[in-house]
Amino acid sequence: MDVDDQKIRSDLRASKPWRINPVASSDLQDEAGADYVPLQLSKRRKLSLEKHAIDQSPPQSPKSLHHDLLGNGPESASRLEAIIEDASDQSTLEEEGIRTPKLREDLQRKKVALSRRVDEAPSDWHAWIALVELQDEIDGFSGALSQRPHTNAERQSNAEIALSMYGKALRGVTDPEGRERLHLGMMSKAEILWEARKLSSHWQNIIKQHSLSLPVWKRYLNFHQSTLSGFTLEEKKARYIDCLRLLQKIRNGMDLSDAKQLAVYGIQIHVLLRLTLLLREAGYMEVAVASWQALLEFEFNKPTQYRHADQTKSTFDDSILAFEQFWDSEAPRIGEANARGWLNFDDDCPEQRQPPEAGKTPSHHVTNVFKSWADAEQQTSSRSHLSNRDIDEPLDDPYRTVLFSDVRHALIESPTGTDSHVMIAAFLCFCYLPPCPDIAEDQVHTWYGDQFIRNEMLYGRTVSSGNHGCATADCHDPHRKPSKPSIEATDTSRPNVFAFHMGDFEISSDTLFAVPSQWFSAFGSETEPIPKDFILRMLNLLTSQGVGGDGLAEYLLAFEEYVSSSTVRKSAKSLLKNRPSSLRLYNAYAWIEHRHGNTEAANRVWDTAIKMCAKFDDSARRDAILLRRSRVWQRFSSGETSKALQDLAMYGFEGTDGTLAANGESSDETTNTVRLRLRNAFSGGRDHMLSLGLSTHASLYSELLFLSNYLLDTTTIQAARISFTSNLQLLTKTTNPKTRRAEALFRQSFARLLYIHTTAKRPISPSTIRSFLTECIAAFPHNTIFLSLYAWNESRFRMDDRVRGVMRDLVLSNHQNKNKDETDHITTHFFAIHADIQRGTVQGSNLNAVRGSFERALAHPGAAHSAGLWKWYFLYELENGDLSTKGARDVYYRAIRACPWAKGIWMLAFEYLSGVMEEAELRGLYEMMVEKELRIHVPLEGIS
Repeated sequence: MDVDDQKIRSDLRASKPWRINPVASSDLQDEAGADYVPLQLSKRRKLSLEKHAIDQSPPQSPKSLHHDLLGNGPESASRLEAIIEDASDQSTLEEEGIRTPKLREDLQRKKVALSRRVDEAPSDWHAWIALVELQDEIDGFSGALSQRPHTNAERQSNAEIALSMYGKALRGVTDPEGRERLHLGMMSKAEILWEARKLSSHWQNIIKQHSLSLPVWKRYLNFHQSTLSGFTLEEKKARYIDCLRLLQKIRNGMDLSDAKQLAVYGIQIHVLLRLTLLLREAGYMEVAVASWQALLEFEFNKPTQYRHADQTKSTFDDSILAFEQFWDSEAPRIGEANARGWLNFDDDCPEQRQPPEAGKTPSHHVTNVFKSWADAEQQTSSRSHLSNRDIDEPLDDPYRTVLFSDVRHALIESPTGTDSHVMIAAFLCFCYLPPCPDIAEDQVHTWYGDQFIRNEMLYGRTVSSGNHGCATADCHDPHRKPSKPSIEATDTSRPNVFAFHMGDFEISSDTLFAVPSQWFSAFGSETEPIPKDFILRMLNLLTSQGVGGDGLAEYLLAFEEYVSSSTVRKSAKSLLKNRPSSLRLYNAYAWIEHRHGNTEAANRVWDTAIKMCAKFDDSARRDAILLRRSRVWQRFSSGETSKALQDLAMYGFEGTDGTLAANGESSDETTNTVRLRLRNAFSGGRDHMLSLGLSTHASLYSELLFLSNYLLDTTTIQAARISFTSNLQLLTKTTNPKTRRAEALFRQSFARLLYIHTTAKRPISPSTIRSFLTECIAAFPHNTIFLSLYAWNESRFRMDDRVRGVMRDLVLSNHQNKNKDETDHITTHFFAIHADIQRGTVQGSNLNAVRGSFERALAHPGAAHSAGLWKWYFLYELENGDLSTKGARDVYYRAIRACPWAKGIWMLAFEYLSGVMEEAELRGLYEMMVEKELRIHVPLEGIS
């Protein structure tokens, strides 16, 4: 035996033995049934083997809990990389066909040209941003090459290059807008590389330079709230309060124009909204609700002596002292029973608030102390909405009482002579209610797409109807055996077009009073975190004082119809008694009667209101078109096409019996005469409203134009489509927020016409619907009416999956969609996952495809910290994962890292994993909740 042989044998004896774990047969089912022998392991097989190896590892020790939460555990990174690799199997194949040398050469030529441009003009910030975006495209983070998720190494490499570019750009750019854009871009890349302390220091400098920028403030708050390292609730709360004080100091200490004063005021309201949501999601519901009570009471129920138009600082300070006296008196506050408002407060004999109702004693599980604690905590927190009186303060929970010092920061002074209704809009957003139609500001719309604001899923609110992919928490039994993927249930029937309840669209009477089974409803779910009777009392008190005008009054009636239909007619009559010339309220009352099945009564209300119009002034008569339009749509949507046509033909001839026969049929001569007369009448009204700048009213006349063309010949959609196109061009000649809203409403109405036409089995080409909805989605990428109808239309055809293509190319793609606010809209990410779950396996969806959709969404900066999305992902894994719940556990720890403030995320382990997690691990999570200062109502030690 030679020396080499001896060395080999010696090495073999010294080496450690290998342990070979058998792979479960279930992992090989797919390959066992195949008609080929694979020459290498598939990506799915690799992931399965990795999961099996992980499952054989020993239980997690409590000492490693902090490492897992911070993302430092040895398994967390490999697991995530495996999921990303598996989810991108199909897209990688597509990518190989796209990454042609010619495309890369074109991108490199553009880079050379842009590099030359920034060298010649270092102050051209547009060129710098274009260069960074082009580098992202070259690296496959946007554009045609962005067909798969990326690894951490790829992201870090891209971030290093981008930071170098941003550093050079900031040295040459002096324009304030350009520097703001560059700073925001730089920090988005820096978050990938820098540690929290360095990021915090840079953010402090950026805030000083751009103190009047809402996007900068939003990103600053996002960073601080989502950083797990060193997170404590009190520290984050103090930072928010410091922001409010700094903003008020800017308003008081700087000579700002009215526009800038209003801009800073809007930032203050946004910061307060984020603060109260943070407190509520961390478990401090009482102080969050009390903050809104204090602000709305202070703003809208202020006594007369503190309402001077030329209010000075001393007057404001006096009002603060007087309000403190009102708050400490324990008189009923806005939203509470018997509340009359600060305006009617009598400090000599104040009426006392009623104590909150006592709840039942939580029940306990004998066998599982952690499940018992989770149930007790849930039951206690579910009834902790309003604060206690001082005399009712429980000794074991001081947070149940809210003192004036706890809400002082919420008393934001509105700018003199400005509309403070944005406060109401923020409160509605806090309650997860749709916006009021009259408050259509751009800032309000961005709230409904913000990942830190739209977290309905934390409170059990369903994302979609049914049980497809675990849309709601109520469908789970933590001790049940996971069932077969429910995604297959969608193969046998078409999805419900109105199933997606996380709606985001323009609100009008159509959606406020919609029948949920017939059209999209503004109020889509039965679960809200704030009690409905509290919201109803608050809106009633504000409306009774004239706050919000007819718009808020209409909203109140729609909300009351939604939560208390037995009392809404009485409320409507009471409002009409006080506002007898409000045609908008008459229209709301008619819709209420229609919803209660009293169609004849509804028609009488519309007829009476139309006849009364002659007595009103010009301003009030403008809403007459709303009455006519509502009555026509009511007839048409109910299948009474001939009556709808008669109502249209009677326009201008209400005193006669009309010219059409009762059956709706007419000669060609009569039809052409009616068509010409209606076209002249409605186009004249449209042009008059446009001349007054009333684009929403103009869109109502435009609706009746395409409706009249359709009702005169319901066998084809062509004439109505031509009318729609020509009117759309007129409505969009000018660009401003009001025109934008009118355009969206106009498109939604024509989409409703297409839906009714299609469901009535009238002939129409699917490509006609598809092309129209594609145009609408391109114009309004986050509008869930257009997205839902597109998915509904495509569900009839199983040959091509166009829904994913539209979501990828028109909605979520940074390359196609240059408006970053649209791609950051959280509802579009929810809808993309919802559509994947709904389409079923026949159309190419499966469990890994849905997981890939979750991963792509959570990799996006606009969704990475969405607590509601993380909870949905956890529940999906729990329902569809393996028996070991390893996938759900991995998602859980990633969710904690992304959303450390969200108590609802932390509680998932105790609610669903208490039967499979070790006691030490669960106790470690509980101790970390206490360490992070999340609200604990029932101490674990008190559960026996």
